[in-house]
Amino acid sequence: MNRSDIQGIPHYASYNMKWQELVTTLLMAMGLCFFVGYIFYDNLIAAGVLSLAGVAYIPVRKKDQARKRKEILNLQFKDALYFLSVGLSAGKSMETALWDTQKSLEGIYPDGDSDMLRELVIMNQRIMMNEPIEKVFNDLAERSGLEDIKSFADIIIISKRAGANLIEVIRNTSATIREKVEIKQEIENLLAGKKLEQRILMLMPFIMVFLLKNSSNFLDPLMNRPEGRAVMTVALLMILAGQLIAKKIMQIEV
Repeated sequence: MNRSDIQGIPHYASYNMKWQELVTTLLMAMGLCFFVGYIFYDNLIAAGVLSLAGVAYIPVRKKDQARKRKEILNLQFKDALYFLSVGLSAGKSMETALWDTQKSLEGIYPDGDSDMLRELVIMNQRIMMNEPIEKVFNDLAERSGLEDIKSFADIIIISKRAGANLIEVIRNTSATIREKVEIKQEIENLLAGKKLEQRILMLMPFIMVFLLKNSSNFLDPLMNRPEGRAVMTVALLMILAGQLIAKKIMQIEV
């Protein structure tokens, strides 16, 4: 369980690293920046200064880990909706179907390593303490920040206020949300190959500079003169900008 989880209640807005993970990530990031600096400047002092940029990777890593945790929760929520819909289709009440959903997920995650399973345990405990089911789902929506869970919680609230057929509405909404998540999974599968190509292209400029520097004197003017180092700095910034743009393009929202 992440350290951002307070008193057993998971929180997904941020990701707090354990100190071992923090040290390992920092050393790897600083080492990579040092290696890049040495390739581009051929100077230990310049490489050492550039290695300090590795510190800036820590908040990026935290943001990525928080995003991945939310994506996993969203996929597990899709599975929970499936079992919930099965229970509702069998004529069970929402509360009973939610309890059966917990039991079903316990079979899928016997070691308990599932955020959605932990959420179901908490939700069922709160429902047993007579908390309204719409309040329980709304709390999960606020803590997760996921649009699908928020939409599902809103549907429950609106259905209860309007006196609609709650079971039928929830069943239809569950099917819609599951389809949306499945479409997003298909997009991710289609992009997997392109992401691999993007990672390879990211390495190519550094490999080319490394090979040119060690196989000839072609890059000596760029390594040994101030104006040359300025050119290399601009090139490095352009490579970084290209990677940021590529990462942004690969993030497709459904």
